[in-house]
Parts: sequence; C-alpha cells; structure tokens
Amino acid sequence: MSRSLLSSYRGKPLRLVAGVMSGTSLDGVDVAFVEISGAGSTLRHRLAGYHEVPYPAELKQRILAASSGEMRVRDLFELDADLGGVYAAAIHAAASHTGIVVSGIDAVGLHGQTIYHAPRRSPHGLSVQIGSAAIVAGRVGAIVVNDFRSADVAAGGEGAPLVPYCDFALLRSAQSNRVALNIGGIANITWLPVDADAARLIAFDTGPGNMLIDAAMRELRGVDYDRGGELAATGTPDMRWLETLLADDYYAASPPKSAGRERFGEEVGRDMARHGRSLGLADADIIATLTLLTARTIAGAICDHAAGGCHVDELIVGGGGTRNITMMHMLADEMPGTAVAPADAFGLPADAKEAICFAILANETLNEVPSNVPSVTGASRPVICGSIRLP
Repeated sequence: MSRSLLSSYRGKPLRLVAGVMSGTSLDGVDVAFVEISGAGSTLRHRLAGYHEVPYPAELKQRILAASSGEMRVRDLFELDADLGGVYAAAIHAAASHTGIVVSGIDAVGLHGQTIYHAPRRSPHGLSVQIGSAAIVAGRVGAIVVNDFRSADVAAGGEGAPLVPYCDFALLRSAQSNRVALNIGGIANITWLPVDADAARLIAFDTGPGNMLIDAAMRELRGVDYDRGGELAATGTPDMRWLETLLADDYYAASPPKSAGRERFGEEVGRDMARHGRSLGLADADIIATLTLLTARTIAGAICDHAAGGCHVDELIVGGGGTRNITMMHMLADEMPGTAVAPADAFGLPADAKEAICFAILANETLNEVPSNVPSVTGASRPVICGSIRLP
C-alpha cells in the first residue's frame, strides 16, 4: 500500500501540495496550496492559493506554556493532538476560502509548532515540533510529511534554517547579489550572490525577529504585537541600552547557528520590557529600541557573516515582519544603497513564503531528494528531511 501511494505521487506530472506553517510568532497557521512538478533541479512550482488562520488566544497560551517547559507531559500530549486538529481544520478552511478541493490534495508539508530547539544539547541534539501528523493525514486524506528537522540534527546539524534550500531555488539571480530575509519570531537570512552555489550557501538565524517585540508588547500593553510598527514609530531608540543588548554573544558567533525561544523567548522579552521601564523609558521608546535591535542585528549579520564585503543589491523580505513598516524603514536605514523590498515584488508573496517552502520540502522528501544544506546547518552530510505519514 505504501509503495503504491508513494509511487503514485512520484508518477504524477503535477502534484498539489499543501504547505502548513506555524512559526515562533504564534500568530496562527499559514496554508499555501502549491502545484509542483519535478524535484531537485527540475522542480517547478506555482502558488494556487494561500490563507491564514489565526490561533485562538487559549491555544497560544498553551503553546507558550509548552515552550517554556512548564507543561505536564500529559498536557503536552493533549496539545499535540489538539494542534493536529487545528492544522487539519486550517487546511479545510483554507481550501474553502481559496476554492481548492481537499480530495485533490496529494500531500501536506507540515512544519508543526516548535516547542524546543536544542541542536547542540549533549550527547544528543534535538528539535521538537508538535502537531499530530496522524490526525492531519486522517482528516485530510493525504500523505503528510512532518518532523523536517530531526534528520539534520542527527547528522550533526542545527536543524535550521531549512528555508535556504527554497531560497536558492526560487530567488537567486544571475544579475544581482541578493539576501533573502525572513522575519518571523526569529529572523534568518540566506546570502545569494550572483555566483551562488547550492553546495556552499551561507544562511543562518540572525537572532530575534518579532519575538522580543511581541513579548514586550504583551508585558507593556497587554496586546500581542505592535501593529504596523505604530508604537515604535512614535518612540526614540535608547542607544546606550541598545549597545548593551547588542553585546549578546549570539550576534558575534559565526554560523552555522540557529536560535529559538530558548534564547530570545517570552520571558526574555518581558524582562527587557521591565528593564526598559526601570531605565525610565516610555513604552514607545522601549519598543523602538527592540525594533532597532532586530534591524541592526540583521544588517550586522549580513555584513559580518554573510556578504563578506560584497555589495548587497537587494534585500528580499518575507514573513510577518514585512507588516512592521517601522522595522522595514529601519532596515533600509541600516543598509544604505541596498534595495529593501517585500518578497511580493519578486513574485513570492511575503506572508506565504515559508508555507510554500515546506510544500516544496515535502515534495523533495517524497521524491527522496536531500533538502538540508550542510554548509548552512553544519550537518556532516546531505539528508532526506522529514517523516512520512500515510493516510
């Protein structure tokens, strides 16, 4: 039966894959329906539909509790099952919204919700994403690929970032030196010079994206994020405090490296917000400082660890951070002479980018194509990423 399903998938000239992404920002579930042909160097894709489904507030609090290590094991198992139901429902809702027929979905690339990322733990690293693939496979009736990071970690890698495989396939240019940037809860970059080589990519997590800002907004204002960067726009960054924040040794460390809530999580952001108030700063100044922290660490990472003195022609930005207008302006200020634009301008919808990538990664798994990039993650070898759950 399994051979028949997988052989059938590989034999189709055109496959419909749902990429399902829920990131560290905890704003909800992104679902991208992607038509894919080929695999590896012959891969072609077309976005057929995209929809976002927000997380209920109660679910978000449960995920935060799981990520902080405060949740009982039994409750964690229940959250895993409940998230599977949320993902399945999100696929059905997105299909209804976009006119996709669920029975026509050939496979699902399910990233899951990261609750623990410790690739350098001794003696065995790990990266844990929850959200039951069995429930998704059963309720959608399609092959599900999940657990994308574990094989890379087992091979000595960081398990992240994985999106550079897709950045190389979708965004490289023979005319321009580009950086593909994703700003979710964590920010990550892929350096794509004109002579980019898939075997020698430079890509890594630069540090916080929206995560510290969001946590600080919850602490200061009781809301989940700074909508459009409106509060930051009214504040003035405190440069002395910013220099202290920039002293975190993560920023100076050379890649491969990856980060998660363990490094820049909820309590860290809330502590920063409380410290800012102890310095006598207004809320707007605190948020402006943390927004500039994200922009400056991204720009610094590009200059110090990626571009190597080469001029960056274009900075292509995806993820929820594109909605933060203040952050986008700060990025442009931090990188004069570089065109800063959302991925939409390059034919790749900024909000849908990561979901599209996990649809592509699922396709590669089902075609037995390795999709980690050892030069990026630090793995000892290329590996096939993901576990396969049959309906």
